[in-house]
Amino acid sequence: MAHAVFLRAANVGGRNVFRPAELARSLEHLGVVSVGAAGTFVVRGKASAARIRREILALLPFEPSLAVVPGHEVAALVASRPFDGVTLSKDLRGWVAILDGRPKSRPKLPVLVPAGKAWSVRFEKQEGCFALGLWQRRPGGFVFPNAVVEKALGVPATMRYWETMVRVAELARPRGD
Repeated sequence: MAHAVFLRAANVGGRNVFRPAELARSLEHLGVVSVGAAGTFVVRGKASAARIRREILALLPFEPSLAVVPGHEVAALVASRPFDGVTLSKDLRGWVAILDGRPKSRPKLPVLVPAGKAWSVRFEKQEGCFALGLWQRRPGGFVFPNAVVEKALGVPATMRYWETMVRVAELARPRGD
């Protein structure tokens, strides 16, 4: 069974810098593929989540928060088509935050930041270890969906745009399909 790996705050703002392609090459024995989004990998080889976590952390010069998710969970999320009916673009993007733990609170959804019609981030739902929503380009600064999710749920998370999740699901699919 494949796994997806999502590192939090890696290669962001000059901190926690590493080379994803080199990490993937070092973990070739596990069938690791770098997805292209910094800190996103698919592990195609047979290994437990604990082993994957242990081997990745042993190779990094920093200790990131990381989520290891069974590939079939990402595939099921993508197959559920949560953004059907929404025309995604560079100004309106779907996002998924992968939670690193159980939420400490259950907010009333949707959460809009800022509140009202001029929202930039819309946190719409939570399904298992995934929080989902929309990001809308607005003048006056960028609101990070990840920060909205972490504040609302009280748990660390790492966010990827929808197109990255679709790519992860494709790479996690058993070969030969």
